[in-house]
Amino acid sequence: MEMEKNACLPTAIAMDAGLRRQGVTSRVLQYGYQRNGKIAGHAVTTYFFAPGENKLWAYDFEGSTRIRAFIDNPTQIATQAEIARGRNTRVVFAEFLN
Repeated sequence: MEMEKNACLPTAIAMDAGLRRQGVTSRVLQYGYQRNGKIAGHAVTTYFFAPGENKLWAYDFEGSTRIRAFIDNPTQIATQAEIARGRNTRVVFAEFLN
């Protein structure tokens, strides 16, 4: 599913459900960023791993990436997810879906 065009949201939702079934704390983060003068959207699954550790990760079709951000700041998480993937885009909005 993750390789389909515009499948980031369903992929994030499926990953979130799978992580929760395994007892991993996770949330779906939807955000918009500016690219070539237009607003584009993306979604990632954010989660803490390993159990008992304060390590935040973001997952999308490119895989999991360690993020250094405050869990209560979705814009910071989205910005760090973009930077971790080698993109220097400006995040214009971010919100958790669940």
